[in-house]
Amino acid sequence: MNNENIEQLFHGRTEFAIIGMTGRTGSGCTTAASMLENEAIEYPTYHDTKVNGTAFYKDLNGKRYNIVKKYAEHNRTGFYSIKISDVISAFLLRLNEGDLVNFIFEHQRETVRADREQIKECIVKALISRNRLISQYGDIQKHFTNTEETTPDFDREYFQGFMLSIRAFNGLLKRRLKSLDASLYVSVYQAAGDSIRKVGKLTPDYISKDVIPSAIFLLPETVNNIIKIIRQLNKASDQRTFIVIDAIRNPQEARFFKDRYSAFYLMSVNAPDKDRKEYLKVVHKFTEDQLIELDKKESGKSLEDKKLSKKEKKEAAWIGQDVKKCIEMSDIHIFNPRNELRNNNVLKAQLAWYTSLIKHPGLVSPTSMERVMQIAYTAKANSGCISRQVGAVVTDENSSIKAVGWNDVAEGQYPCSLRSAEGLLNEFDPEIYSEYERNNDDFRKHIDKKYGALIAKSTALEGRNLAYCFKDAKNNISDERNQVHTRSLHAEENAFLQIAKYGGQGIQGGKLYTTASPCELCAKKAYQLGIREVIYIDPYPGIAREHIISIGNNPPELVQFRGAVGKAYHLLYEPVMSYKDELDYFLD
Repeated sequence: MNNENIEQLFHGRTEFAIIGMTGRTGSGCTTAASMLENEAIEYPTYHDTKVNGTAFYKDLNGKRYNIVKKYAEHNRTGFYSIKISDVISAFLLRLNEGDLVNFIFEHQRETVRADREQIKECIVKALISRNRLISQYGDIQKHFTNTEETTPDFDREYFQGFMLSIRAFNGLLKRRLKSLDASLYVSVYQAAGDSIRKVGKLTPDYISKDVIPSAIFLLPETVNNIIKIIRQLNKASDQRTFIVIDAIRNPQEARFFKDRYSAFYLMSVNAPDKDRKEYLKVVHKFTEDQLIELDKKESGKSLEDKKLSKKEKKEAAWIGQDVKKCIEMSDIHIFNPRNELRNNNVLKAQLAWYTSLIKHPGLVSPTSMERVMQIAYTAKANSGCISRQVGAVVTDENSSIKAVGWNDVAEGQYPCSLRSAEGLLNEFDPEIYSEYERNNDDFRKHIDKKYGALIAKSTALEGRNLAYCFKDAKNNISDERNQVHTRSLHAEENAFLQIAKYGGQGIQGGKLYTTASPCELCAKKAYQLGIREVIYIDPYPGIAREHIISIGNNPPELVQFRGAVGKAYHLLYEPVMSYKDELDYFLD
């Protein structure tokens, strides 16, 4: 057996992989995708990766970086970039000139309104480009957005020419729209994405139309068609296929690729909020109001400000962007400082780290941050909460684990996932249902009204347990949004209580890891316990930072997690074979 045999063991890893970028606008998804495209990228030295003058990789992590950097430089592969905005542009090409102008007109921000003639005059060059593209590539453009047809074979140059033309059209339209209003391109393309996911095509009045269930996957299916074409062309010329998708911001689309490709990695790029906003203001001329509106849209919070029915809100949440959820689902989390516009060394270094591990698992061992967060990530599966699952770990200052927790009811009580509306209405079990739930008429009437019809249709749930959320029910009755009514302990407070319950040691100066981010209540507890670092994943921590953590003379430091978690932790760090045995074959 020789090194050729070893290469065969890693063949699947070194021949094909897909990275789906996600993150808030301005965090650096496109920057990262462009770096992955560049096969000749120069990776920085260990000494050149600094954040605010401090080494990004310290101690053992510095040695780990030198190893992955060396591997990355000897195993270069350029990624093929597929932009979701290019795919949306292909759908825009299907509109005639009048419909395109009308779609843009209808989806401007309310505070900036250009008339149709102004829009048409502004995008006239883009319209000329559109007509030329359709004339030259009409046949492939037709197949490009029709996922029901079998994709025919295409010549490599012809296909690449089409993709480059689409990107050129996208860039031209982007510049023209931004000349009218800095945020117009983003708002139009977000609306276009929502329209495609809801009804399978672009129509200005998509909001008022009924959801077509199959349309939710039309964008990822189109991307998947492109991936298949690229793989087919590359196989014919004996080339590897590495794809980067820029960028996925709808959770259903992320799930589409996770379910279909074992070699798919959802990679979030996260930048400090202050630096990200400054970048958007300086480079893309966003105003403060535009930034607020953008963040609300991407986090799903914009629905709270709209007067929509419950059904309309559910539909909007289904088809819209939810970057917060996509980041929660991510396999790999990348930190992008963004405080020096032309300094991308930290970003490049992390891309070298994880692309090397994608190709060669087990090349280095995990960082302490990854190791502890993986435990928190695993712990969240224990949660019996039906709303969300969160895990937390408390360590000392040296990352030695002292307690693990997850959001769940107090020990001895039944979690919501093991209770049911049917059980509440018919069984009256005092061990499972509280005195309030068993005896309060308003509460029982509410549960019966909401779930009674579903209970009567015994087959409607197809075997699912009809669990209910007590907090939601109580708040609906009281017409309020009180978080005190939750039955579960938060993961962070549960971890803190484990230490007190079982007589653990002090944690002053220690660290709190959470798969979400600490709320105001848990932030206060962490502050009181003397926690020095709070490592979190969720980039939307509410006002806990501004209101609780940032004041006083001994505040903990909030650190956004960077590294691999979940399935990716095992895929990247479990070696295909022992490294000693692997090296032995090179010695023969």
